[in-house]
Amino acid sequence: MGAIAPYNAYFDEPNRQLYKLHKQLDALVLQAYDFDPTDDLLEKLLALNLDLAAKEQRGEPAIGPWDPTK
Repeated sequence: MGAIAPYNAYFDEPNRQLYKLHKQLDALVLQAYDFDPTDDLLEKLLALNLDLAAKEQRGEPAIGPWDPTK
C-alpha cells in the first residue's frame, strides 16, 4: 500500500463522504497558501509558481508557502 491507499479506502463509501473529504482538503490548501476562496486561484498559483521559479533561477532557496526551518 502506498500513500494513496487511505484515499482509495473511501471509494466504496457513498460519494457524500468523499465530497466531505475533498472539501476539508480544499480548506486546508487554501489555509496553507493563505488564499481566499473568492480569489482567482489559478492566477494565484501561477504567480506563486513564477515567483518560486525566479528564486530558483537566482540560486535562492525555492520554499513554498511555509518554511519548515522556522
